[in-house]
Amino acid sequence: MHAEQHPKINATAWARLKAGDSYALGELYDAYVQLLYKFGKRHCQDEELLTDAIHDVFEDIWNYRATLSDVETSNIQFYLFKSLKTKLLKYLNRQARHTELTDNQEYLHEYVESAELFIVSQEIDRHQQHQLAQQIALLPKRQQEALILRFYDNLSYDEIAELMVLTRHSVYNLIYKALSQLRDNWVFDLIFLIFIVGFKNF
Repeated sequence: MHAEQHPKINATAWARLKAGDSYALGELYDAYVQLLYKFGKRHCQDEELLTDAIHDVFEDIWNYRATLSDVETSNIQFYLFKSLKTKLLKYLNRQARHTELTDNQEYLHEYVESAELFIVSQEIDRHQQHQLAQQIALLPKRQQEALILRFYDNLSYDEIAELMVLTRHSVYNLIYKALSQLRDNWVFDLIFLIFIVGFKNF
């Protein structure tokens, strides 16, 4: 299964949005709303709350458009992820539903299958995908989150560090330990290939 293509909004559309073009806001919404929903689902099981948070992210972008920075188009996804996570934390804490964001295991397998983990090999079958998903589900929650942000969401180590409120070195260690544990616990050779591919650009 191939990882889904991540949308990009060009610099012109972002500039139009800052200038007050409501159509540009619509383009941004259409391009990223599904990706934001899937990202939010990994942390919040309350669909109504998640939908409200996503709506508020775009509403804030529109209301404060004049003060938006000139975000690089490659960083818009990270900007939106960070904004949504901040909203969810604020809402969940305010409503005292949770003391921290939760991990929704129902969606883990979907993201694992779509991740770059499976792009590196066209030979892996459904049974092997299921085995790997089970092994990832046994990892500590922070390791799971770091893996998904890196291999599914294609975020850089610096972006993951900011999103998870960690140092870049801590993110590296999380992913290193996760992949090492997967390699040790799963005999299939794909794990070693993932280990090489995942860190060749570090």
